Amino acid sequence: MHQGSRCLAVCLNPVMQRTLRFTRWRENEVNRTSRSYIHASGKGVNVARVFTQLGGDALHLTHAGGQMRERFLELLQEDNVPVRWVDSGSEIRTCTTVLSDENRSSTELVEEAEAVSAGTEDKIRELFTELIGQCGVLTISGTKSPGYSDGLFAWMTKTAADAGKTVILDIRGKDLELSLNAKPLIIKPNFTEFCATFLPQELALSDTGEHAHSPELLKKAQAVMEELFRSRGIITVLTRGSRGVLAFDGKAFHELPAREIRPLNTIGCGDAFTAGLAFVYSRGGTFAEALEQGTSCAAANATLVKPGAIR
Repeated sequence: MHQGSRCLAVCLNPVMQRTLRFTRWRENEVNRTSRSYIHASGKGVNVARVFTQLGGDALHLTHAGGQMRERFLELLQEDNVPVRWVDSGSEIRTCTTVLSDENRSSTELVEEAEAVSAGTEDKIRELFTELIGQCGVLTISGTKSPGYSDGLFAWMTKTAADAGKTVILDIRGKDLELSLNAKPLIIKPNFTEFCATFLPQELALSDTGEHAHSPELLKKAQAVMEELFRSRGIITVLTRGSRGVLAFDGKAFHELPAREIRPLNTIGCGDAFTAGLAFVYSRGGTFAEALEQGTSCAAANATLVKPGAIR
């Protein structure tokens, strides 16, 4: 397959994702289930898996270590997700999703990552330099494990952008701010992450929940989206859960409603969206086509138990 259509999906925070599915879930009670699942996950794994399931050629770059490393790599092999990794000397964290059939709810219990060992970043930089030349699209997703430098994602973005690669960032906070001058093509945080990065005071004053927004906050977010394109040529795509997608391509705002589905597990929907976006760009498709594909992938992911999957 031509290197221009290959996606390098970077995430430096791997996860073993345990999912427990209950017919009914009650807080402060003993809850039992026989439906328990374990998957290799993390935002970059999810992107690479969905990209592969779409029929694309993806390569995942991460670190791995500890007692769970071999099982993590086995699960990726079972899912046909090619991975290149460096030994971090740190255990892969386990996060747990609790699903309730009665409430159609997904509750995520997140374990923070261990710090990677000294020298891990040098190995990652070396491997990234080797791999980016083999790929046409770069996605960087999620937070970094402790132990990496603040400027690592910005360096990756600049290296890829300077080489003419399509760069899509699903990151937030300082990582995102430092990467803006490297001029990625698209940034794709969710709405809350975007506001926490660029409008923290306004978000703190808002009484809305995850993915929700007041009209005032939305208006201010749109102004930031316009400025990012005007000053740096960056396209912004904001996922908003059940509220759909808001995007600005430099010419107009685009709003796509979420698909009407009966959700089972919403963990990984944003990653599935990123994969759909990247897949269309890897094929030379249009922005409108990319938004539609991303929305379809997110909807398909929400109907499945496995996070970061569309089938």
